[in-house]
Amino acid sequence: MSSFSRGSIRVVLLSVVFAALAIVLSPGPGSAQVPMRTYDATLKQMLDAIQSKSYDRFVADGDAKFKEGYTQKMFEELAGMLGQKLQNGHRVSFLTTLNQQDFVVYVWKLMLKGVREEYLINLFVRDGNVVDFIIR
Repeated sequence: MSSFSRGSIRVVLLSVVFAALAIVLSPGPGSAQVPMRTYDATLKQMLDAIQSKSYDRFVADGDAKFKEGYTQKMFEELAGMLGQKLQNGHRVSFLTTLNQQDFVVYVWKLMLKGVREEYLINLFVRDGNVVDFIIR
């Protein structure tokens, strides 16, 4: 028999299996983000803010640049376009997250009652703060 015994071969194989599992199960980029359920609540708050035309509630979870960059005028245009449609009824479905540069993008599909069009909502998050909100 060779210099390897069955026991040492088993140890080597188990070591390889555990190393592979450690690699597969290790957290990837962006895993330090707050759990997705938190951002469901953030999105709900932002959609509620659009319905009630509350700019302050809309930007509440944003970082300083978001609050500065998403102006009151931009918000009023968004609220004018979507506010009443959201009040008529809507449903959101979480689709996925994307790791992009140094933030995570949470993506939902927005379906409005009585409207054939569907929208994508992208919520960009970095360090637990909203850095951008895009609806298309």
